[in-house]
Amino acid sequence: MFEFAPIAMAVSTSDTETSSYLKVNDAYLRLTGLKWEDISGKTLIAEGAAISSPARDRRHRMLAEEGGYVLEEVDIRHADGTVLPTLISAQRTVIDGVSFDVEVILDMSARVRHQHEIDLALRASARTDALSGLPNRACFDEVLAEHLQRRDDSEKLLALAFIDFNGFKAVNDTMGHGAGDEVLRIIASRFRDSFRANDFIARIGGDEFVVLLEVDPSHLNDVELTLKDAVDRIFKPIAVEGVVVELGAAMGVTLLQPEDDAASFVKRADNYMYLAKQTGDRLAMIWLGQAGGIEVSARLVTGVTG
Repeated sequence: MFEFAPIAMAVSTSDTETSSYLKVNDAYLRLTGLKWEDISGKTLIAEGAAISSPARDRRHRMLAEEGGYVLEEVDIRHADGTVLPTLISAQRTVIDGVSFDVEVILDMSARVRHQHEIDLALRASARTDALSGLPNRACFDEVLAEHLQRRDDSEKLLALAFIDFNGFKAVNDTMGHGAGDEVLRIIASRFRDSFRANDFIARIGGDEFVVLLEVDPSHLNDVELTLKDAVDRIFKPIAVEGVVVELGAAMGVTLLQPEDDAASFVKRADNYMYLAKQTGDRLAMIWLGQAGGIEVSARLVTGVTG
């Protein structure tokens, strides 16, 4: 049973300072990446031992006082340097006055990796809008906070485009929410196709989207054209359930200013979007802001073809 058990097992002498390996099974050698000749006769705390930590003293006290322990969390170092999380149970046995410790070691690395993957998936799910597949408001807040933290180290300007649809409520009212959801999915796909891979796009509300763009100061004048072209592509007519839907959008665009915090930055873009919406045009964009000594005058862009 010892030799062929699929679970790592080891037998050692029981003295705290000089305890050494008497026997280990093949599963132990596979788990640790060691060879028997690497550890035969060596103490368990010698350099290169798989288990070496101050917590070993506590476990030895448990063996001496209680005769064993169950499912202690122990990190084992593989021969290649990888640290493996394990659970170890041990029992002390006395034979002819000599005490020996038998350890049974459960490799938890696969379970830990699986839990880590679950945690990442849950975190991604919590930061993703289920309908559009885009990042949601919580994710946007995190990403914006990261930009604000490193803005002093960046040579680029940060532009925020706040977009609100025109005419979307009528789609829901006349065609139903199923059609409205399909329109949102199509629009979200067009957003992805219309911006660079490093531009951050999020759906932060029902029909509200934001885009964060890092801009080289020398290319600042290109941003307006970039956004205008993107809006052109995104808000082309959409065929849904045999009906052609033509939406519009109001967009407010601003640049991060030295005195901005997240709230003031977003609020300004939101205000510009609201002003663009007041024009009554199907597609309208207002651009205003300054950053890094560069001033951009107020500009209203309307009548975008599409």
